[in-house]
Amino acid sequence: MRKQSVDSVIRNNTNSMRVGIVAGSGSLPLALAEALRGDGKAPYLLLVEGEADPAEYKDFPHEVIRITKVGRFLKALAREKCTHITLAGPVKRPDLKNLVPDMEGVKLLARITGASRKGDDGLMRAITSYIQEKGFTIIGAHELARDLLVPTGQLGKVSPTERDKADITAGMRIVKAVGALDIGQAAIIRDGYVLAVEAAEGTDGLLSRSAAFAWEERAGVLVKLSKPGQELKADMPTIGPDTVTLAAEANLRGIALEEKKTLILDLKESIRRADAAGIFLIGLDPESGS
Repeated sequence: MRKQSVDSVIRNNTNSMRVGIVAGSGSLPLALAEALRGDGKAPYLLLVEGEADPAEYKDFPHEVIRITKVGRFLKALAREKCTHITLAGPVKRPDLKNLVPDMEGVKLLARITGASRKGDDGLMRAITSYIQEKGFTIIGAHELARDLLVPTGQLGKVSPTERDKADITAGMRIVKAVGALDIGQAAIIRDGYVLAVEAAEGTDGLLSRSAAFAWEERAGVLVKLSKPGQELKADMPTIGPDTVTLAAEANLRGIALEEKKTLILDLKESIRRADAAGIFLIGLDPESGS
């Protein structure tokens, strides 16, 4: 039997499908929950202790669970009759030496300890495969709320110059190479020079770090792409209005994102901030270079 598309499943099984959102930090989990509610669905949120702020989710059914209590996660999802699970928002890697996991946590830790040596993507694949073995379907945030995907082309009023386009081309080459090593998803290029590459600190941390090297004039671009073969259902590149603000504070000229493989939270506000700061925001196809 041919596998149904996610859109078809959602359309035909609105009443039977319930989404459980495992919420890390950042704005993505809440944005996703609001999008689902606006579409008539009732998600259940499992807030990772120390990452998601419970006060922000007071309008949604939720509970807070320590990241090592995997058995509690699975029991809660089953109790709430969740059929599909999405992992939303970053979670800091815990210190494995100081963890006190439950029995399901021990099983998962045994699997991810080896996978973590392969980088973030290997780690996420290990986690998602484990969840699916328990009978749940992993579904990506982009599959549930397609309006969060970065559209194609120039998104605001500001256009990249030829100088910017050269930096974007160089940046795409660098990010692809770094991504193939499962290191990061972004880089900052200025006049052909690699100013900084994203590592464990994430894109916003990368921008904060790069602000120390800013020129008085605006120069350089942030390029953000998915990694080759990245598990997009669990870890899709994401930016939001705060990313735009940080790029402006780092005195960059703009941001280039991979179209349809990057999430942008609050598109209108992100564009408004980019226009106000005088920087460009653009969605590109890294394969075609445009």
